[in-house]
Amino acid sequence: MSKFWRRFKRLVLKRKRKKEAIKLSLTDLMSMAKPNLESREKILHKLSGRELVNCFQCIKCTSGCTALKLLELKPHEIIKLFNLGFVDELASSDIIWTCATCLKCLQRCPQRASPYHVIMALRNLAVEREAKVPEGYLKAVSRILETGLAEGVQDVVSRKMEVFNRENLKLPKIAYPKESFQAAFMKAMEER
Repeated sequence: MSKFWRRFKRLVLKRKRKKEAIKLSLTDLMSMAKPNLESREKILHKLSGRELVNCFQCIKCTSGCTALKLLELKPHEIIKLFNLGFVDELASSDIIWTCATCLKCLQRCPQRASPYHVIMALRNLAVEREAKVPEGYLKAVSRILETGLAEGVQDVVSRKMEVFNRENLKLPKIAYPKESFQAAFMKAMEER
């Protein structure tokens, strides 16, 4: 069992015990913040080959962000705060969990700064530090590890109130993933 997986499971158990977590906004966290350049350098080392410091705040990433409209995720601000060294505050905030991982920011960035990779690195850092992780995210990762599916198989009801499922549609049963899938998935989660 990997180090990441042990921390992840511990986080799930901790969350189950503690139903309500204190929520602080990114603005609340920034009012008390001090830059941590050491954490920033560690993430930059992990993301070698990415041009994060070349971001000139053109806001193309934010203008194309699918989470901006509903969740006010602003990838250009995350890159700016990251480059200034406010890594601890970003890793402790809820904003990193609103990314839909659509990769539009990666496609739109003229400088190849990749807010997506920074957000994934910050999420990994949050899990390593056992920071608050949204319950839905933990459930989704657990479900993928157990079944290989982001959503469970569901019956569907037609307009005529007929119930359809895989069995009566004569579809093959879904094969659950093997241990090699789980190991590969966890390795991918640890890397980025």
